[in-house]
Amino acid sequence: MAKLPVYLRYSMSSIIAPLIKEERKSNVICEEKKEEGKDENRESGKFVRHLIMNVTVGGVELRKLLFVLTFLVLAAFSNWIALAYIHDFVGREALPDIVFSVVPELLWTLKVGDAIVTLCSTSFFTLLFLHKNRLIIIQRIAFIVACLYTMRTISLLCTQLPPGYIDNNKRCRSQSNHTGRDWHIIAWRVLSQAGKLGFQDMDDEMLCGDLLFSGHTLAMVVSSLTVAYYLPDSFRPLRYIPCMLSWVGMICMVISRTHYTIDVLFAYWLSTAVFSIYHAFCEIDLTSRKLSVLYRLWVMQIVGWLEIDITPGRENVNNKGPPRPFSFALRIINDN
Repeated sequence: MAKLPVYLRYSMSSIIAPLIKEERKSNVICEEKKEEGKDENRESGKFVRHLIMNVTVGGVELRKLLFVLTFLVLAAFSNWIALAYIHDFVGREALPDIVFSVVPELLWTLKVGDAIVTLCSTSFFTLLFLHKNRLIIIQRIAFIVACLYTMRTISLLCTQLPPGYIDNNKRCRSQSNHTGRDWHIIAWRVLSQAGKLGFQDMDDEMLCGDLLFSGHTLAMVVSSLTVAYYLPDSFRPLRYIPCMLSWVGMICMVISRTHYTIDVLFAYWLSTAVFSIYHAFCEIDLTSRKLSVLYRLWVMQIVGWLEIDITPGRENVNNKGPPRPFSFALRIINDN
């Protein structure tokens, strides 16, 4: 084949070379734009996730509320798992108790105690429904109850007390062999407890060993303390109703022999202490919290993170008077 003249080859190369450079440059620009688009999508995705998790609803960040509720669910399941496990280790001979030696076993009082637990819980949920800052209350009480349930799980695993009933062998379910333990049985026990939210039917055989830290007392005391703390001052007399009911309920728990006296005392002391310490910390000014002796407790550093965006003080949670349903009730009372 004949070769092209030199001047033609030079002119063609001078024309083609810039075109090749432009094509390469355009390809590089396209690749850079694609990478920039991917980076923008990643950044926008991260931003959206960050925006969702940091959204504030009712004065509470969504991520903090989810953290507290997850903690509560895990703590509750840890209770049920512990009870399902220790049932096979618990003895069947009741221990001596000062109240048992004075008052005979009155099983009907357990139904009274359960009814009081329901009433105290109803008063708590009614307060949540009517209060304008209900999400703040939910976050605080959920964290308190989760901490108490965690303490309860540890106490159940550390020391197992036999039930205090006269006929423990009839009331308690049969125990499985320690060496040949069937984990399917334990899983079924946990699921049955979860389905009943931790409550047991007195008319049926029960899982035994749920002692040393009364769950009934925990529910009654925390409910009554919450109502007393967050109920508006206009309804101050109503605060004493769940308080008195909880004392009656605690007495019923002992004389029905559902719990020993020490179970109720421990639950009362710890529930009151944790509730009071948490809310005492919440009433400290934000600038002074890290200087407080309470901040030395590692758990209070978590509380500080939960409360960082909430204005300190009880009056700020119940500010601007009672919420609308309470105001409506006040107008009815004043009109009469």
